[in-house]
This record gives sequence, structure tokens and C-alpha cells, in this order.
Amino acid sequence: MKGISLFLALFSFSAVASAIPVNVLYEELKESGAHYEVIGMVCEKVAIIELAKVYPAKDFEIVNGISYGDGQRTIGELDVVIFDRRSNDAVLVGEVKCWKSFSGGRSKAMDQRRRFQSHINKRIEMVDGDHKQYNSRQFRNVQKFVAISQKGGRAAGFDLELENSLNELMDLRGQLMKCQDQGRCPRH
Repeated sequence: MKGISLFLALFSFSAVASAIPVNVLYEELKESGAHYEVIGMVCEKVAIIELAKVYPAKDFEIVNGISYGDGQRTIGELDVVIFDRRSNDAVLVGEVKCWKSFSGGRSKAMDQRRRFQSHINKRIEMVDGDHKQYNSRQFRNVQKFVAISQKGGRAAGFDLELENSLNELMDLRGQLMKCQDQGRCPRH
């Protein structure tokens, strides 16, 4: 039953949603301090906003940018991870790709998924941008690995799509970068 409710929640994430206006997203993200110079960051942050509608903060924690490595080098990064607050286990890992080429983005997301899955049973170190450590055991029973794109990606094989188009997301990115460059918005 839990799998069915997860499927229905994820389906509703992209099937019945209407685009969040860019000005609303801007207001939600302007204090984030994220490095929007990295093109995909805006899409990752918008994915978190949209996933939070389905995974409420009282029950789930959504983390952006967990890096994993072997102690010598970084092997990869998980764009979005959702943890169940009761068990502290990851229930969803999402790779977010807002690319002009849907097929190229999907291919990259699948490569990243395979890389992570091939390393999860090995001795790896995991840490997020706030230096919080994670244990690979938290990822052994992930219920769902998803590839997320901008609007239109489901038709190209993505599991989920954001409510906004690539142009809208890049406009948002530009506004956030301008705000940071002018010193009106924080940059960490």
C-alpha cells in the first residue's frame, strides 16, 4: 500500500500541477544563498519546492547536494534526497537535469544513478554542503530513484517534470544571480 501511495503522490507531482509563477519562486529562493552560477542549481531548488508539496516537512527532510566519495576523491553527487524523519532512511533520490536536450539530460541522470548504485555497497563517505555526514546504510532501501527535468520531460522518458519551462527557469536563475551580484540577496 505504501508503494501505491508513493506512486500516486509522485504522479500528482507532475500530472496535475500548474506552473508556479517565476515571481513566486524568486521570493522563495532569493534568501537561499545558493550558487546560481551553477546552471542546474535553480532547477534543483525548484524541484525541492515542488517535492515539498508531496513530502511535508513534518514527516520528511529534503536535502540538496549530498556528495559521496572514497575518502580520496568525490565520485558523485545526489541532487535531491528525501529522508523519512522517523527512520532517517532515504525514500527518494532524484537527479535533476534541466537541459536543452531531454535525451542528453536523461542519459546523464541514468549514468549518475548507475554510478551511485554501483558504489552504495562499497565503503563511501557521504556529506552535504553543510558538512553533515550520512551513512550508506541510510540508502540501502531507497524506494524510488527518479530523473527530474523541466516541463516537457516526461514525454522524453523522465520520471517527473517541474511545472516550469526551461526558459522560465533560466529567467529565474538570471533574476537570482542579478540580485546576488547587486548585493540584495545573500550568496554563501
